[in-house]
Amino acid sequence: MVRSTPPSDWVVYLVVLGVTAATLYGKHLMVKGDEPIEQAIKDDTKEIEDAVENIEEKIK
Repeated sequence: MVRSTPPSDWVVYLVVLGVTAATLYGKHLMVKGDEPIEQAIKDDTKEIEDAVENIEEKIK
């Protein structure tokens, strides 16, 4: 029989991970300046799409 951590521990891990991710994203938005959130998200999405395209080009 294999022992593992109780499921309740995973809930705590997920909550801590979520709070950490939200905090880092909030700090990222603050560093970007007074740009509206929608514009900041669009800019971030565009940067990610460009990075993915560059990776795909390198793979080919």
